[in-house]
Amino acid sequence: MKMKVVCTLLLLVSVVLSILFPRLAFVFPFAIAGAFAVYGVANSVASRLDSLNDLPNAFRVFLACTGGYLITLDRVFIFPSLGIMLYFASLFLNDEYQRLVVHSVTHGRKGGSVALLGIDGSGKSTHAEASGGWLRGRGYLVTTMPFHRYLFVERLASLSSSARGRSASGSAATRGRRSGRNPIRPLLSLADNLILQVWSSIGSRAEGRVVIYDRFIWSTYIKYEALGYPVRPLSFLYLLPKPLTAIILDVPVDKSLKVIDERGASHIHYPRAVLEAERARYLGIARRNGYPVIDATAPFEKVQGEIELHLSRLFPQVGAVGSP
Repeated sequence: MKMKVVCTLLLLVSVVLSILFPRLAFVFPFAIAGAFAVYGVANSVASRLDSLNDLPNAFRVFLACTGGYLITLDRVFIFPSLGIMLYFASLFLNDEYQRLVVHSVTHGRKGGSVALLGIDGSGKSTHAEASGGWLRGRGYLVTTMPFHRYLFVERLASLSSSARGRSASGSAATRGRRSGRNPIRPLLSLADNLILQVWSSIGSRAEGRVVIYDRFIWSTYIKYEALGYPVRPLSFLYLLPKPLTAIILDVPVDKSLKVIDERGASHIHYPRAVLEAERARYLGIARRNGYPVIDATAPFEKVQGEIELHLSRLFPQVGAVGSP
C-alpha cells in the first residue's frame, strides 16, 4: 500500500514538472527514479540488506513517472492512454514478484505447467502431490491445482437446473430425459476452467514456479464429450490452453472401475462406455503431442520414478529445499 501511495504522488509530481518544463519533461522519469534508486540502495546497505533489494520499487517509480510524462502529451491520444496503463502497472507490479523473477532468471530456474491426465483411478491426485514434493526438493516453487474442483459451476448449474425444472413443459417422460443434461453446464465449466487456468498459471514461467495440474481443462471437455453433452462447438476454446507438458497415467477400464467401487458411494460411478471413450481420447492426445504414457498399474514407486525422469529433463536441479 505504501508504494502505491508513493507511485501516485510521484506521478503527480511528474505531471506538474512536465507541464512546467515541457522541454525537459522526458528527463524527469529517469531523474526521479534514479534518485529513488540511489536512496533505496543506500537505505538497504544501511539496513544490512541486499543492495539491490529496493530496485524493483525504483522500477515501479520509473513506470509511474513515465506515465505522468506521457499523460501530458495530449497531442496524440495513444500517449495519455499508455501513460495511464504504465501508472496502473506501477501500482500492481509487486516488488516481491520482480525479485522472484530476477532470482529465477539469474539462477536458471524455469517455470511452467505440468498436467497429469488419465481416467478415474489412475492415481493422478496422489502422483501430483508426490511430484510437487519432489520438485520442491529440486529448488522449485510448486503449486498443485486440482482441476476437478470448480470455482462456481456447481452452484450456478444447480440454479439453472432448478429454473429449467420449473419452466419445463411436456410429459413427465420428456422432463426426465432432459433432466440429465443441463445444456448450460458446459458453458459454465468452460468459463470456470479458463479463469482457473489463467489465475493459476499466469506469471509462472517468469517467476520459476511449476504448476502441477491434477487433471486439466481438457479433462472437463473429454468428460462432457464422453457423457454425450453437445460440446463439439466449444472444443476449440476447451482445447486451446496448453501446459508445458502433460503425462498420461494409463490404466485399463477394468482397473478404473475396481478403484471407483473401492471408493464407495461418495464417488461418481461412470459407465464403462464413458471411461473407454475418455481413455481413447487421452491416448490420442498423447500420440498427437508426443506426451509420455505411463502404465499406472505398475507399483507406485515405479510410476513415480518414470514421472520424475520425465520432469527432470524439463526442470533441472537449481537449489536446495526452501530456496526462494
